[in-house]
Amino acid sequence: MARKIRSRIHFSGTLEAESPVHVGGMNDDPRVDLTLAVNGQGNYYIPGTSLAGALRAWMARQDEDITDHLWGALKERGDGGHASFILIEDAPVQGKVNTEIRDGVGIDRFTGSAAEHMKFDRAILPKGTQIRFRLILEGDASLTHEQWEERRLLCNDLIQAMQSGHLRLGAAKTRGLGQIRLKEVSFKEQQLLTREGMLALLQYGGVERQLEHSSNPLSQTLMVEITWKPLSPLMVKAEQDGIAVDILPLVSSIGDFLTFVLPGASIKGALRTQAERIVRTLLSQEIPKQADSRQQFLRQLEVPLVEELFGAAAKVNAKTKTKGGQIGALAVDDCYADLKINAEDWDSVTAATSEAELRQALDQSNLQQTQQAFHVAIDRWTGGAADGFLYSTLEPMGITWQPIQLTLDLHRLKDSQPVAIALLLFILRDLANNRIPLGYGTNRGMGAIEVEQITFEGEGLDDSLGELTEKSLVKDDGMPFTLTQLESEVLATLNHAWRDRITSLKQEIMQ
Repeated sequence: MARKIRSRIHFSGTLEAESPVHVGGMNDDPRVDLTLAVNGQGNYYIPGTSLAGALRAWMARQDEDITDHLWGALKERGDGGHASFILIEDAPVQGKVNTEIRDGVGIDRFTGSAAEHMKFDRAILPKGTQIRFRLILEGDASLTHEQWEERRLLCNDLIQAMQSGHLRLGAAKTRGLGQIRLKEVSFKEQQLLTREGMLALLQYGGVERQLEHSSNPLSQTLMVEITWKPLSPLMVKAEQDGIAVDILPLVSSIGDFLTFVLPGASIKGALRTQAERIVRTLLSQEIPKQADSRQQFLRQLEVPLVEELFGAAAKVNAKTKTKGGQIGALAVDDCYADLKINAEDWDSVTAATSEAELRQALDQSNLQQTQQAFHVAIDRWTGGAADGFLYSTLEPMGITWQPIQLTLDLHRLKDSQPVAIALLLFILRDLANNRIPLGYGTNRGMGAIEVEQITFEGEGLDDSLGELTEKSLVKDDGMPFTLTQLESEVLATLNHAWRDRITSLKQEIMQ
């Protein structure tokens, strides 16, 4: 028997990618390991199932019972359960987009070089991609007015969370990808149980409504903004080589222009390495020897506290044959340079065949301070240049960068908020004190940065950490960066939680 529907609410708008997005598919592309989803017309799109998963997960955090009713639930026994009252359409990408390819590589913690079998490529939709969005909420006629209002308002909160950029979708959501924002929102309500409602549906497609402002917190997060500047050449190596120059900096699209980018995965990797160093030192935990397989590499990443903050990769259980992974609570966005480069000008840089052509192309791209640097390996026997080991790098200089943005998901931490925040503050302290270089060539004079200010903006924090709801830490010139700018009560709370957790972990190791 068909279920009785009292009304339908149609939400529509445009999803704008505020960071690159990857939703995988079965598209065969020999150039890349992880391809993008393509529909039957050969166009890139976000499957409705991918959108539904992200939206349902957000709603479940707010109210799990209402979420199960709206999205459908399957009972383990009997004939209970029902289909979803929320319908999500596939979301096609609007207009023509030039996809990009990002490299991914795991770093062997023992050798500090690329781990065996941990190199992959991922295709991405660039920042600024426009994606059509359609959602329909059906009202169950068996509900009371109060129950229907609860569900309608929760869906209203979901739309506002999307407007505020609180949702991420697709792969690598904590490594710079997947942040979206809903724009140009409109919605119509269609009343199906009244004559007036049916006439409005037939004449106008429904009645135009306005979103109601939500009084509920739309997220439980601690946002961290790091204002900084480079002290030396800074870049991430691009996959392709140039002609006149061997190693090029990675660029990414923003609208019709290109700019230099530090991927969130690169920044997060540097921060995680320092977090592992801190915890391993306190626990006297050695790094497992060189990883020759994926499982050996994953064992190197098994560091307590660090996995809670940065995530844990899925592993195969030898007995149950099941995988278990954990998404990290800390998300790091891609960081872009404040620079616009025409795509044609950058093509001239990569295609230059001589130093003179390269210099001319750089000047045309407003990269006057970017220089070609030559490097050579030294033969240890002769003391001269080793044969075949001369290479050049295009090193960006004098570039202004946007702030680094971190987002700590407090909901994932549950009772571990103080400990995770303490570890994050230790990492930020070391970053501000020039102990964590970023990008490529960090052992050869590149990647040094200076942190000028760290700003916190929190929502849903424990009362004892309320100061971090709105707080800025400023580094004084010539002085080491310290955390004593925080109130003594906050520091006491963090110190107490940190010491208790480290003591507990030491006892577990000794047993």
